[in-house]
Amino acid sequence: MSSSHHGTLDDRQQAALTRFNDELDGIARREWPNGRLAADDDGEFSYAIIADVKHCCIRLVFAKPTRWIGLDRESAEVLRDQLTEKLLELRGITPTS
Repeated sequence: MSSSHHGTLDDRQQAALTRFNDELDGIARREWPNGRLAADDDGEFSYAIIADVKHCCIRLVFAKPTRWIGLDRESAEVLRDQLTEKLLELRGITPTS
């Protein structure tokens, strides 16, 4: 999850925020949009990425205990881009779009 540069959430971000809150509340439905990868695959989940400027770190916050994650190519690229955005934020650089 991340907020847009204009401070409003698009539909995808709003859905991720809703899912994140549902996971915190323990009411999120377990889903496997790309099929179950293994017996210990708990399914889709949400996360938040926060640039913690005070501690000069990037925090990945999970709404529920998470042992491992499996990312398809598109999801890995989204995570990479989100991490890059937060890294730039830590450096004091505002990304332009």
